[in-house]
Amino acid sequence: MRSVDPATVTAWYSGGQEVALVDVREEWAYCRGHALLASSCPLSSLELMVEDLIPRRDANVVVMDGGSANADALGRAAVERLQTIGFSRVGLLADGACGWEAAGYRLFSGIHVYSKLFGEYIERIHGTPEIEASHLAQALANGGNCIVVDTRPRHEFAQSTIPGSINVPAGELLRTLPALVADCTTDVVVHCGGRTRGIVAAQSLIAAGLPWRVSVLKNGTIGWRLGGFETVRGIGGGTIERPARADAVRAYANRLLDGGSIARIDGAGLEKAIAESNAVTTYFVDVRSAEEYRAGHHPLARHVAAGQLVQEMDRTLGVRHGRVVLLDDLGDRAAFAGHWIVRAGWRDVRWFSYEDCRASLVCGPWRTLGSAEGRGVACNYVCAGELAPRIAAGRALVVDLSSSIEFERARLPGALFAIRSQLPNGLDAVLPDGAMLVLTSEDGRRAGLASHEMVGRYGDRMRLLLGGNQAWRDTGMAMDSGPGAFLHPPHDVRRSIYDNPTDVFAAMRGYIEWETGLIDGARNERYLPFAA
Repeated sequence: MRSVDPATVTAWYSGGQEVALVDVREEWAYCRGHALLASSCPLSSLELMVEDLIPRRDANVVVMDGGSANADALGRAAVERLQTIGFSRVGLLADGACGWEAAGYRLFSGIHVYSKLFGEYIERIHGTPEIEASHLAQALANGGNCIVVDTRPRHEFAQSTIPGSINVPAGELLRTLPALVADCTTDVVVHCGGRTRGIVAAQSLIAAGLPWRVSVLKNGTIGWRLGGFETVRGIGGGTIERPARADAVRAYANRLLDGGSIARIDGAGLEKAIAESNAVTTYFVDVRSAEEYRAGHHPLARHVAAGQLVQEMDRTLGVRHGRVVLLDDLGDRAAFAGHWIVRAGWRDVRWFSYEDCRASLVCGPWRTLGSAEGRGVACNYVCAGELAPRIAAGRALVVDLSSSIEFERARLPGALFAIRSQLPNGLDAVLPDGAMLVLTSEDGRRAGLASHEMVGRYGDRMRLLLGGNQAWRDTGMAMDSGPGAFLHPPHDVRRSIYDNPTDVFAAMRGYIEWETGLIDGARNERYLPFAA
């Protein structure tokens, strides 16, 4: 098994070579401390995630785990699984996270840290104008000529926003605001939940040359709450208004396209990029709205809205220095994303307009095919109707491999939460003699993958719930919710600062201190392209 030291990884990155550093610990452990260049790809979900994260199987992949504490066992299992799938250039980071830290690099807590650190650099370099919550509240109370825009996706806006705020997802700003704000003397205040997306949105509007005075609400809705003001649930939002003058939108977009450094490619250029994707890792990303994507998209294009792509670069673009092809119509959303992706370190960024598309489009959501579907399952299924009386009679034990958040939201009666990568630890002690062992997960896919690792131990007594938890839910049968029984501690996914904190305001303050401290914390990460 190829061992790779941290200095080699950063040298590859600094030298412009393709490299994917993937942390295969559960997201919970990843968020407690990970390498800045690492993308989270937990071993429990590896087959479900890796082919989106690393679309080329000949890419240079380095796997990392926690290191010394578990003697690289998790990482070795991940390397073997990747090789089984067909990845040909896979190495293991020497001593994992421990080795990374010992080499002089920092382990960063949190999620999407690369993007959030980048946002802090944007603000520091450009001096992005900001407004305090108290000043905004006073302006709104006085009836000032001001519009407040929540730049987050619709579901986040619906959960909590500032009174009077309208919802325009960040990537849609260049085409939507001109239709909403006719008066050039209007002040535009953008915000998100915290800092990054608001900073990026404000600076994008300024760089594109839109005519209003633009500022970002300092610390977003968190800053608003800490200022003593209440938030409300967002109503409406998400309706994308198309300005009458597409040429105006293109003009704004061109200012962000950097005079050709983000080149527009035509149909022949797209076909060439597709042909070259066997040799160059290439991400085809449709940055339009989810509604437009579902109505029709190129079959190779995965959907990530432009604003979220900048916010979650580590989740989408796992191979550093890979090629990025952004698909759009007028180019404003491609410009929004591309402008910042280039500055964050991806040098080969192009965009393609559907106006030039001759390929047959497909409808519906993106779904990764490949290793997860092609492998099949290792045991028989049991349907919900047959399982229900077995559960009631105590003749079946259901082990749920969904995330702990999904498990607490809704699960089969009496189900146990478990983490796939930790099975079968602890299971024999709770499995009744003669009982059927039933594996399930939200859609059944993770359970099906786990069946391969479990069948040798449990044989014919093991079954998969047909259709997973969703199939049970669809029958209308009762489900449990709230805290349940855990075979393994629920240390699998990151929890929000709003998930049962003892002091929500202390959690908010801690989050802002963490985010604003990222630049100082990254002083020794000298490989960063934007740190100069």
